[in-house]
Amino acid sequence: MEDSILSTIGHTPLVRLTRVLPDSPFSLFAKLEGFNPGGSAKDRPALHILQEAMRTGAIKPSTVVIESSSGNLGIGLAQACRYLGLRFICVVDPKATAQNIRILRAYGAEIDLVSEPDPVTGEFLHARINRVQTLLQTIEDSVWTNQYANLSNA
Repeated sequence: MEDSILSTIGHTPLVRLTRVLPDSPFSLFAKLEGFNPGGSAKDRPALHILQEAMRTGAIKPSTVVIESSSGNLGIGLAQACRYLGLRFICVVDPKATAQNIRILRAYGAEIDLVSEPDPVTGEFLHARINRVQTLLQTIEDSVWTNQYANLSNA
């Protein structure tokens, strides 16, 4: 019995794949990360990023968490932030799937849509990061979890 949904993250089945290499002297295993509550291997690093930031004091109960994501890490952060009672803003672009946006919203994430690519690079990633920087400057007690350079995202 687990104490919370977050304590189930990472406790996913490990299955021996006996039929893949039947004559091999080695064993092949699959870690079924899809059994995480958010359905993704990114649930684990999302929770770790938040826990480390909370441990160091970078995130407090009043902190607004901001991330640029269109996929599974954003969903993992939204799920964990919801449970931890943290406000979460996910900066996305038009390439984010409608399904992912619905999941993010279901977890209580606020969606900030960047509709135009960066004028210099023509890329949405740069536009999303620029938007994150703007949000950090305008929202008091906010933090960017920065999945792109965060060592806890492993």
